[in-house]
Amino acid sequence: MIMPNYRFITSCVEARGSDINEMTEQAIDVSYRTMLRHCDGLLERRKDQGLTLAEDWHVSYCRSKYRGKRCYYVVHSSIEYIWIS
Repeated sequence: MIMPNYRFITSCVEARGSDINEMTEQAIDVSYRTMLRHCDGLLERRKDQGLTLAEDWHVSYCRSKYRGKRCYYVVHSSIEYIWIS
C-alpha cells in the first residue's frame, strides 16, 4: 500500500484565482481510492455516521498541478481542497 505523501495546503477560498484556474484547466479525474492512497488526512467515516465522501455524488477528485507542483484536490460544494507533496 502506498503511504500518503501529499499534505493539505489550501483551498480555493484562500488561494489566488489565477492559480486555481490554471490547476482546474489541466486536471484529470481520479478515484476516491486514489485520493486515499496519496492524501494525508483524507479519511473515510463509518457508514453509520452518515453520508461519506465516497458515497456523495456531488464530490469529485482530481490530479493536476498547483503552482508548478503535482497536486491532488477534492471539489466539494464548489470549493477545491488542495494537497501537494
